[in-house]
Amino acid sequence: MPPSKSLLSGDIKYFRLPEILQLIAMDRLTGRLTLKITRQTVIIYIRTGQVVFAEGEKRGVREQIGSILVRMGALTEDALQSALALSAARSERLGQVLIDERIVTQEDIKKALLVQTERSVYRAMAWGQGRFSFELSDMPEYIHEAVSGIRVEDLILEGIRRVNEGRMIAEKIPTLDIIFAKSSYSRDEFAGLPIKEDERLVLALVDGLRDIKALAVVSGISEFRLMKALFALFSAGIIRRQSATSVSRTNYI
Repeated sequence: MPPSKSLLSGDIKYFRLPEILQLIAMDRLTGRLTLKITRQTVIIYIRTGQVVFAEGEKRGVREQIGSILVRMGALTEDALQSALALSAARSERLGQVLIDERIVTQEDIKKALLVQTERSVYRAMAWGQGRFSFELSDMPEYIHEAVSGIRVEDLILEGIRRVNEGRMIAEKIPTLDIIFAKSSYSRDEFAGLPIKEDERLVLALVDGLRDIKALAVVSGISEFRLMKALFALFSAGIIRRQSATSVSRTNYI
């Protein structure tokens, strides 16, 4: 693979993180996605379309895996400070020092890296401005310590639930006469996704015929819950917008 070839770049105002991740996952690309906003940066490493590691930096202070291990209860503050000193003296990554000194296990490191990765991605998912750039590149050597791979759909579904969705929903679903249809997922792929109760109900009702107003009637849930479920499913690529001209409006209910 050629080193550092820029493939995608643009403004987060027009292309939000869920959309960017979907594009990368669709073609099973491998590389580094960098997102920047004023004094903040998130870097996401992706291998064959799955997120394997992410790290964030805010106001010049990078979140350390050691602080995550302390919060997890796998490491004491005193042990962390000792390990940080060893890391600096040996010019080695903190995680490797912690394992070499048998302070934590490889499994502890992987759990902490997963927490760090998810937290960094969820944080960037709420951004409404900034710049992004994706480069085709090999993975850094230390990526083998990270998680084996997280499906983009899983991250998007959970991330959408954590952010303040109101403004993002209004941008992507501006009217109630939009019609959604299921995407080309297989039944097995649907079964493996972390879909919550409202999302599963709405997914069962989406048929490419009913608009959102009709879905509100047949679902029996509030408009707010319906819109949240539709937005999560749409952002994850599980449903798609259907052209109104290709359906019969008399078949909604």
